[in-house]
Amino acid sequence: MRPAQAAAPVMDRAAAEFARGREAALSGDFACAEVYFRTALEALQPAGAPPATDPEVLAFSYELYDGIQRYEALAGPAEEAGTSDGRVAPELAGIESPRTTEEDFTHARESISSDTLGASYDIPIVVNDAVLRLLAAFQNKFEGVISRGLGRSGRYMPMIRRIFEEEGIPKDLAQVALIESSFLTHARSPMRAHGIWQFMPRTGRHYGLSSNAVVDERSDPEKSTRAAARYLAYLYEIFDDWYLAMAAYNAGEGKILRAMQRTGAKDFWELAASGAIRPQTANYVPAVLAATLIATNPVHYGFDVEYEPPLEYETLLLDRPVHLRHLSDGEEISLEALQLLNPELRTAITPREPRGYELKVPVGARESVLLAFAAAPTASLPVARRHLVRRGETLSRIARRYGVSVARLASANGLSRQARLSRGRRLVIPARERLLVASAKRGKKSRSAATRLAGAEARSPEARAAKHYRVRGGDTLYRIALRHGTTVARILAINGLSPRKTIKPGDRLKIPSRTR
Repeated sequence: MRPAQAAAPVMDRAAAEFARGREAALSGDFACAEVYFRTALEALQPAGAPPATDPEVLAFSYELYDGIQRYEALAGPAEEAGTSDGRVAPELAGIESPRTTEEDFTHARESISSDTLGASYDIPIVVNDAVLRLLAAFQNKFEGVISRGLGRSGRYMPMIRRIFEEEGIPKDLAQVALIESSFLTHARSPMRAHGIWQFMPRTGRHYGLSSNAVVDERSDPEKSTRAAARYLAYLYEIFDDWYLAMAAYNAGEGKILRAMQRTGAKDFWELAASGAIRPQTANYVPAVLAATLIATNPVHYGFDVEYEPPLEYETLLLDRPVHLRHLSDGEEISLEALQLLNPELRTAITPREPRGYELKVPVGARESVLLAFAAAPTASLPVARRHLVRRGETLSRIARRYGVSVARLASANGLSRQARLSRGRRLVIPARERLLVASAKRGKKSRSAATRLAGAEARSPEARAAKHYRVRGGDTLYRIALRHGTTVARILAINGLSPRKTIKPGDRLKIPSRTR
């Protein structure tokens, strides 16, 4: 930052103080940097002095403020990005070093040159070798993963575009979620990032997302999308470049700023070529660009996408905790449907909140759920105990001590199962949910009766006329029923399945005709 030769001495002093603050920030001494930055601002605008009016001083002050904001971002915590350390959706883990043949690369280039849709984009679309490599990888190695992710995106895309427009950021950034999580609400990275936007716990809290033993709002598609939009907008303020902002979302703004300072790189492509950032991050932006091209014209690029219908729901305010089982009727308002609409819930019991908990319910079910809520008993939330970690303790040892699974213990504390624990850390110990155990015992007789009824339905004329469907990764009975205009109960009956049946990719199901 250098003021023009005609700048006043006060601008020279401010620039010198800023330079000292920058060096302190880059060395990790953020307390010292803060003092220098404050001195720079005071030199430019002394206390009690009238605001500057000189155009040259004003322009310099704007530059100074931007610079201070950029280097203050270096003081952010280690878990400062959506997927800290450059991690992406597990299904796309291979994008850090995409391998493509010359034939695949040529096909990708021809696909772009023959794309005559003429679509307009609100982020710049650069087509270079890096983008072509990722496009070729998506068209071949990751074709199924991308198709499934785009299919899931149908549920959230109208909401994402609406929120991005409200927050004033490009709507094409929606494909960041495809690369981050493949649009899976419960996606979790090894670094504890969670949800479709893969927020780390601390970053999520900074943007208003609660994460505790009862709820994890990083799994709430709408709340996390609002947070992602604001985080991306903040990153753009720092870098004034959407490619660098996306790279910082993946790796953390501190890593990107330090790499730019170390290499002198001015843009993302120069930074990626320098080798100063990890391969995952270097390929992250090209992956988003390739995904944006595909999402805009999937058939042209060879993707057969079956979009899930947009998520629609009504809400009602619950002033006391209840078990979701008492709000469902087993078919039209199933427990699975309520859990699917409220993925932020970590238990089947709604939380107790001072202003009430806003529950999402299927469209048209609000009155029925309100009636069920009025009759439902108040549920006791699982009581969480606390544990102070001692030297050498592990998650598995603590889980055994309290009789809970490692998965539940890790989830309640926003940790991965392999996380190392530091001495003195306080862990939340989730309690067993006895209500669910009792419910399972009471349901044994009714399940056997339901199974006998299912066997009769499976031999009916309707079953013989049904079409067939092969289960894909990420499918659930509720999603399949929703997609084909039927109910879970009818699918179970026509296939002779018990209500407790789980499905897996590759299974073949009979799908009854659409419910009239």
